[in-house]
Amino acid sequence: MKPFRLILRIHRILGTVLSILFLMWFLSGMVMMYHSYPSLSNEARIAHAEQIESCDTLVHSQPTPPLSALSLQQVAGRPVFTMTDSLGETLVDALTGQPVSRFSSAELQHIANRWQSPHVYANQATLIDTLNAIDVWLIGVMPFKEYPIYHYDLNDTVGSELYLSSRTGRPLQLTDTKSRFWAWVGAIPHWIYITKLRATGRQPWTNTVLWISGFGIAMTLSGLIIGLRSVCLAHRRIVRKKGISPYAKPLLRWHHLAGLCFGLFVLTWIFSGFMSLADAPQLIWPTHEKHSARDVYADSLQLNRFTLDINHVLATDDVRRVEWLQMGTHCFYHVWTATDEYLVNATDSFPRRTTLTSRLCESIIGGKAEIIDHYDNYYISQKRQLPLPVCRVKVDDADQSTYYINPKTGDCRYYNSNRRAGKWMYTGLHALNIPFFVEHPTLRKSILWALLLGGTAVSVTGLLLSIRYVRRLLHRQKAK
Repeated sequence: MKPFRLILRIHRILGTVLSILFLMWFLSGMVMMYHSYPSLSNEARIAHAEQIESCDTLVHSQPTPPLSALSLQQVAGRPVFTMTDSLGETLVDALTGQPVSRFSSAELQHIANRWQSPHVYANQATLIDTLNAIDVWLIGVMPFKEYPIYHYDLNDTVGSELYLSSRTGRPLQLTDTKSRFWAWVGAIPHWIYITKLRATGRQPWTNTVLWISGFGIAMTLSGLIIGLRSVCLAHRRIVRKKGISPYAKPLLRWHHLAGLCFGLFVLTWIFSGFMSLADAPQLIWPTHEKHSARDVYADSLQLNRFTLDINHVLATDDVRRVEWLQMGTHCFYHVWTATDEYLVNATDSFPRRTTLTSRLCESIIGGKAEIIDHYDNYYISQKRQLPLPVCRVKVDDADQSTYYINPKTGDCRYYNSNRRAGKWMYTGLHALNIPFFVEHPTLRKSILWALLLGGTAVSVTGLLLSIRYVRRLLHRQKAK
């Protein structure tokens, strides 16, 4: 078989199979410009959490090292330590020192009731079900260690439903009628969120999406080759027939013209979708050392360094959560209240808010630190959810490591050469997530609308051609 005929056959077969999927991706992509998959923010969890009550016995109940993480919250009326070590995460009653394996149905009911708004139909949340398997609203949560999960109806005017972990009492998901509707026409089909693919873990779903995207790249590349070759054929026949397309049939002609105008965008869009689940090639952007945002924090908390009595912190504010945070030799309490979060120096004699300086960040990581009050190409958010200012620390190592540390909270993001390349190939191409478009959101949305409509035109004409192709095949089979 001649190379061009092979390319034509590949494009026709893959187009027949994938054209309806591409159409779904473009249409759902339009929805996702405004509505994504529902998720429960940490801010919402903190706002509905209980205030931690100060108690002298908390001091004597603190666990001993080695721990990589330690936090304190009030859950269902009692203070609970969450301890993380090499074996995993453990919950301990902060008053008795006894492990907490599960929360009772009465305790979970108490937590769910806190999420009710003033405008409700009933005095308490209604238990809908106890789940021992994933459902479509838990796909993005990966809740495999949290079963059974308690699913509640909050009985409010917007149809809110809450999912609680029976292991930790942690709210996992919150949806309402509006967010569920937009997810069904947007994120769920766009991300191919099929429950059975995620029933046991992430990998089956990841492999499926990567294979589909890979075939989509092959389909789009073959279409571009055919389209450009057709332009050359039309140019040779320019004397006999004007135009850049040699096709006489309207549908085929429109598919060819739409592909010429938007085929490159379709290719970059499906490629960037592929890169959302794949790493940038190590052959081109190798990773030399295993750095991460965890480099900023101590591997093991030295609890004896936290000399400030935690009860003094609890007594000064409406504290909903406290995390023990050690950065190098510097110790802090990361404090969340109902409306704010901040750091407290854990070695002071009294609670005092503190802010990380560039010099302190340099002493922890090394390299060169500077405080920036604007987004750059990698620390960026279209919805401006990432806080500013931020301390950017550049390290002159083989990976060109860069750390972004929030001076107010100590939160950190990390990028190396490989991750930077991956970010350009995913969010840069897929969502135009670059500083210029963050500053000009209307222009960004206008361009995305034009490109998505163009991709839709390519997909619709391709789908109609695929239907005709299948009909011809079926007619031939009947003729035999």
